[in-house]
Amino acid sequence: MQSTNAPQPGRTVLAGLPLAVSHGAVPLATAAVGLTGTGGATSPFLPWLVLAGAGCVVAMFRPVPGGPVRAGGVFNAALFSLLAGALYLYAPGLAMAADPAMPLLHATAPLVMLLLCLLWIATFGLPDRADFQRFGALLGALCIADLAVEAAVLRALPAARLLGDADVLAGLLLVSLCAGLRPGPGEGGMNEPDQGCRLWRGLVMVGLLACLSRPGLFAGAWVILCFGRGPLPGRALYCAACLILLAATFLLPAAASDSVRFVDYWLWLEALALWGREPLALVTGFALSTPLAVEFPVTMVQMWESATGSSVLFGVSIAQVPSFWLRTFLAWGMVLPLALLTGLLWLLLRRPTRMGAGLTAALIAQGMATPLVYDPATAAPVYLAFLLALGRPVTLPGPNNLPGPKPEPAPDPVTEWDLRPL
Repeated sequence: MQSTNAPQPGRTVLAGLPLAVSHGAVPLATAAVGLTGTGGATSPFLPWLVLAGAGCVVAMFRPVPGGPVRAGGVFNAALFSLLAGALYLYAPGLAMAADPAMPLLHATAPLVMLLLCLLWIATFGLPDRADFQRFGALLGALCIADLAVEAAVLRALPAARLLGDADVLAGLLLVSLCAGLRPGPGEGGMNEPDQGCRLWRGLVMVGLLACLSRPGLFAGAWVILCFGRGPLPGRALYCAACLILLAATFLLPAAASDSVRFVDYWLWLEALALWGREPLALVTGFALSTPLAVEFPVTMVQMWESATGSSVLFGVSIAQVPSFWLRTFLAWGMVLPLALLTGLLWLLLRRPTRMGAGLTAALIAQGMATPLVYDPATAAPVYLAFLLALGRPVTLPGPNNLPGPKPEPAPDPVTEWDLRPL
């Protein structure tokens, strides 16, 4: 397999900016707020609204990646700035007016993020494997530093991350880990570039260990074991390290993340009981605007309030369910999730790659405990990674793929001079 770091055609320098936000800006902002104690509760969609606004302004000047600059871009950008300013001024009133539709907006957040990613690709191009690994290495280094600093201060392995939820951080690193898997043969004479370097892949793998995320360690272990690079003994050694750390996490002191985990287990059991009482909800899903018909046991009241920051008096809304798969089944029933899995399986069989298989396997496991694409910081890298893995491979620059006329083959003297035996 030919290896190259050449970027994909049709992409700009801003193609990897969503990865910089999810892997760098959001974790660093979370750590800054946690250390300084400044800032109130903000929406997780705020960085992506800013990114979408910046993308719209740039697209007004250059709507096609690498295309010419539009002359009327200044006028359009000025009108857009006035509209954005008006929306900012009247944001509280608009939020109150949209409050009845908030359950539906939360349920359709994955679709909104998918549209954002498609518009970003159409405007700036698709990030390549090197982008995922580069920003994954940045996040891995941050997770290693976070673990080292907290361990030095607390004199013990911490059970919480300053950078954010450990399971969400592990999900981001898993996406970068799958982007570093070796690509397979191309289609139709094309080869997928094997981008990245060992340093980036190493930081991603060590950073995943430093997250101490149980679903992340489990998924990373068998992604490396089944699809990783290098000889089997080395992959088995990394798998063993993941499993040892996975067992060691049960010895760490309890933290808020453990409350979320116990709440998640309890919600799975309650969902099975709800479907037993209302079998039709397996097809139609439950109402988005009303709390689920569950009763809190005495032992779960404190855990629920610690994990969600919400009183049990308000009940359980579907938007508060942390597991992606459970939330999707509760909101839409079985038809939509099974249709999505079937379509994804068909796409994977149509273009089988290690990256696509690793992403599917890892994110199925992550979806049991994390919001996945309901969290915008995870949704953008996941969608971009799947679009890269399932798309057609690019043509590498090489002696057989250079533009221009092809060299004529050397003449065969036997046919040219009719040198047949007498």
